[in-house]
Amino acid sequence: MPEHRIESLSALRSLIPPPPAIMHKRLQRSLDEICLLMIRKATVCAVGFSDPQLDIEYLDLRHHPVLRAVGQDIHLPWPTDKEIPDQPIEELACSLYFILPGVGFSLRANGRGSLRNGKLLQFRAGALFLHCSRAKVRADFWRVREHASPLSPSTGQVLSETAQAFIAASPYLLMLTQRQAEATEMSPRGDPAGFVQVLDRHTLLVPERPGNKVACSLSNILVDGSLRLSFLQPGIDTVLSVAGRAWLTNDPSLLALLAINNKPPRIGTIVNVERYRFQHCPELLAAGLWDRATHLDEGQIPAFSKMLSEHMNGKGLLGKATGLVVDAVVKHDLRHLY
Repeated sequence: MPEHRIESLSALRSLIPPPPAIMHKRLQRSLDEICLLMIRKATVCAVGFSDPQLDIEYLDLRHHPVLRAVGQDIHLPWPTDKEIPDQPIEELACSLYFILPGVGFSLRANGRGSLRNGKLLQFRAGALFLHCSRAKVRADFWRVREHASPLSPSTGQVLSETAQAFIAASPYLLMLTQRQAEATEMSPRGDPAGFVQVLDRHTLLVPERPGNKVACSLSNILVDGSLRLSFLQPGIDTVLSVAGRAWLTNDPSLLALLAINNKPPRIGTIVNVERYRFQHCPELLAAGLWDRATHLDEGQIPAFSKMLSEHMNGKGLLGKATGLVVDAVVKHDLRHLY
């Protein structure tokens, strides 16, 4: 066993204490008004399945909106020009990540998904919750960067120089983990470009910055090391997918490589790369994700603290009281990103 490898939940919790009890109330099993608003306002949805051969895909909700969102059910159209998996997708563990244009926070959903006739993604939620904006803030996600010439689709088992350069220029990624075939979790990571370290052509190191302390992705890695990453660069329609096996480390010499403002993270995720693939994702630009004209302003979407408090405790007195606490926590977190 490598030195400094984190092997147990107790070891993980010695580094990341359990979250406050109130955090458990963030999970909803069915769509409430807050979830429905987030879905209506979202222009992109990332989709991930438990099948390790399937990479994270992106759907353009601006031109192909959600067809049904009732109770636990979310039905999304699968575009005819999008690649269809060779194997049928029937009741696979599945995660959705709804992105709203110009908005830092997102809606995450975990459940089961089926792809019907290659045209309809039928998703049944088991857990729905709002996710804060810290990853996008750290990544400065809405600022379009200068980019090199377009990349042609390519694949490999060891990271090419082009793949390594793409990782070095990426400020944001989505991480898909799973607990065997039972459940999946899709979670964002963001920082200044180059925050993921390429240790060699087979190995990546991903920092775990301060978050909500729920640590679902990290707990999944302890149980099942299967992992997929989807690297994004704001303003382009190419995504780099990396699949492999992951484990957790608190090795000080490795974590020092990840320090920002002289603050190393407490934990890093080591990824042993098994394959990579460049994906052409025109839906990212078609949805206007980085087009300022599509971005929502303050009058079009409530504040995150208000939405989260109502999501947890409704619109009554308890929800309003919770809002004061949540607002203070959110402001503190955004002041202390590292």
